[in-house]
Amino acid sequence: MIGRAVVILPTLESDLILVTHTESVMEITLNRPDKLNALTGAMYRDLIALLNVAEESDDIRVVLFAAEGKSFSAGNDLVDFLNAKPGEVGEAANFIKAIYAFPKVVVAAVQGNAVGVGTTMLLHMDMVVASEDAKFITPFADLGAVPEAGSAKLLPDWLGYQRAARMLLLGEPMLAQEAFEAGLIAKVVSREELQATARGWAATLAKKPPRALRESKRLMRQAISKPLQDVLEEDLALFGEMLQGDEAKAVLAAMVNKGKG
Repeated sequence: MIGRAVVILPTLESDLILVTHTESVMEITLNRPDKLNALTGAMYRDLIALLNVAEESDDIRVVLFAAEGKSFSAGNDLVDFLNAKPGEVGEAANFIKAIYAFPKVVVAAVQGNAVGVGTTMLLHMDMVVASEDAKFITPFADLGAVPEAGSAKLLPDWLGYQRAARMLLLGEPMLAQEAFEAGLIAKVVSREELQATARGWAATLAKKPPRALRESKRLMRQAISKPLQDVLEEDLALFGEMLQGDEAKAVLAAMVNKGKG
């Protein structure tokens, strides 16, 4: 049954990341509201450790990212970066690689500002709901840097080059409604509805056949970079295989039995 197994969570480095596990959903919360949830090396290491546990556990089917306070994340903690020991700055890159490769479905609830990696991490999540006051800000050029986390490809691909240039070159914030209309996020709700909406999505997803979710996500994600012909050949072959699997047979049998009733 969903949610009954015991999941052993890792010991985290600090209390700046909160985690709960309920009914096959791991909820990860950024808990540094006084610094607008700016991310430190230790926080990145905690996030990676939690993703590793979630990937290995059969009892975790969905991961939900959220944040305490008025903003989702101010991005990388600049003081932490400046004071980092050699090699420690790479924790941000390690986290992006981990979320990019994570095979299970990830939901995110975003309020207030999502700055830098606070926005680009969302490109590697599967369903993002944002509050009406959310702003997506990518000020890399202003910081003397370049877009990271694959955003130099993904944002032009998803938004169009000109709209992406407003974000990545001018550093213009993208407001929640425009982000929704552009396809960057899945839904805009009031601040009061944000948590319930994200948790509702996660709970619904967690009840679905887990392999079907993983394979669907994999096909969708690889379609971003693979030619259409390759995707067609693989998804048609996998579709036939999945229909013969235990998950599909159980669902179809339940539908048939329900129809007979």
